[in-house]
Amino acid sequence: MKMKGSFHIQHNAKPEVIKEVLEVIHYQNILKKEEIINLLDNVPKKRVEDNLTILGKIINKQNTIEIENLLKMDEITFNNYLHYKMYSSEEPIGWSYRNVIDIFYNEYCGRKITLQDIEQKVKERALEEGIENIAFSQNSVRGALNFISALEPNPVDDSSSVFNLRSYCQPHLMLWGIDYIYNKQWRGEYGSLILLDDEKIEELCKFAMIDRDNFDSILKQCDMIYSFLDVSMKLFGKSIRLNRKWTFEDII
Repeated sequence: MKMKGSFHIQHNAKPEVIKEVLEVIHYQNILKKEEIINLLDNVPKKRVEDNLTILGKIINKQNTIEIENLLKMDEITFNNYLHYKMYSSEEPIGWSYRNVIDIFYNEYCGRKITLQDIEQKVKERALEEGIENIAFSQNSVRGALNFISALEPNPVDDSSSVFNLRSYCQPHLMLWGIDYIYNKQWRGEYGSLILLDDEKIEELCKFAMIDRDNFDSILKQCDMIYSFLDVSMKLFGKSIRLNRKWTFEDII
């Protein structure tokens, strides 16, 4: 497996700072790094640089429509969107982010997060996939946690650093998870029927960091809200059909 770019998730990158950067880009019509840094003089230079690095990997700074809609979102939706973009990214940081969440999901429910252990596990997975000399550290785990902990409800207890799966997520987050599945399996060929087997359900629960017991109720909410999503029961089990790509108008 060959992926170009850094697997490191900058630990200074945080949703609230990314939003400040987007505001400068959109309202001041500024794209140059040094000018953005100068305008955000209340934020340390290194922190702005790190947020610009992450931003450049998940959002096209020249896509004014995407940025305009991002800035219309409330905090919960904005943070969910960044999580969706991080998780679905085909950049190396997307691989890192997905693997950190997979480790949390499968090994850390009800446990205190140990940065060194997660760092080691990610590096071991990289070697198993033929990725050598991966640039990934405890700070990379901290970077992932900045986006994970920004979700509401937060799956990480602030006082104890214990990770737990959530009992709820917003329906639009589940919709984005389904969109991720469609792009992963069908490369965006909407309208195809997808059987929700155990593997697909686990992938969606992992993406949203929710427990399996609450999956059906959240999916039902999603089905009720979005007319272009069909959830049905067949002889071979539950299936979903996403008839088109979601739009910002569906979300905001």
